Amino acid sequence: MAQEKTFITISTGDHEDLFFKEQEQEKIRKLREKAAQESNQKYREEHKNHCFRCGTPSLAEISYGTVKIDVCINDQCGAVHLDPGELEAILKDRDGIEKVRKAVFSIFK
Repeated sequence: MAQEKTFITISTGDHEDLFFKEQEQEKIRKLREKAAQESNQKYREEHKNHCFRCGTPSLAEISYGTVKIDVCINDQCGAVHLDPGELEAILKDRDGIEKVRKAVFSIFK
């Protein structure tokens, strides 16, 4: 018996291109996510002590017990900024509201 030779043709073009295209898209997606995170972090650092209302870098921190309240010391603004949970912590103690109000307004005297 004679052995027959068998030839196999493998087309690598489509599957290989698709694989590398998916790899590149994944790399691009990760780079975009990283750039967005770095951009957000940079923005937070640049605007750390800026007032959310007037935009000036004029926030002062006032401590009341364990709560730290941010107050804008700009003459034309005076906004009070509370972080999540700070209002609830202040409201637990009814006398605390009056003390905080006095502490806030003592800055402007």
